[in-house]
Amino acid sequence: MKTMKTLMILGLFSFITACSDNEDSKKEDKGDHVWKQQTDTLKTSKDAAKKLQEQLNRQQQKLDESN
Repeated sequence: MKTMKTLMILGLFSFITACSDNEDSKKEDKGDHVWKQQTDTLKTSKDAAKKLQEQLNRQQQKLDESN
């Protein structure tokens, strides 16, 4: 019974510790948007797609000129 109570207390302590806010993480995130990584990835993807489309257009133009 004592072991069960100890495990429950340790589990509760671990849960509270894991869910609590860390002051260091608050300082790092200050000023950054919650979805910053996702929005940056989206912008990078759009830029890459634009470059690929430009390259495809140049290749098509070269093929048209050779015919």
